[in-house]
Amino acid sequence: MTIQQINDSLQNLFGNMGVSLSALTDEADFTKDLGLDSLDITDLLLQVEINFGIRIPDEDWWMLKTIGQLKAYLVTETFSGISQPQ
Repeated sequence: MTIQQINDSLQNLFGNMGVSLSALTDEADFTKDLGLDSLDITDLLLQVEINFGIRIPDEDWWMLKTIGQLKAYLVTETFSGISQPQ
């Protein structure tokens, strides 16, 4: 998966949640900038797991607060092959 494919997939996920594509910057905080609540974030991360074929361990969820952090995490996970579903 390329970085462009990661970006496109994330844009689709956020767009399906009703988030404006113009708000999707790497610095955008899920809660403060995008207006997502805890249920929205849980749904987002579950959709990320499904769409990217990875599992995000519970201990990693707390550190994913911005789009940039999520992208960096996905690059690491998709390019390393770690955390693939069993």
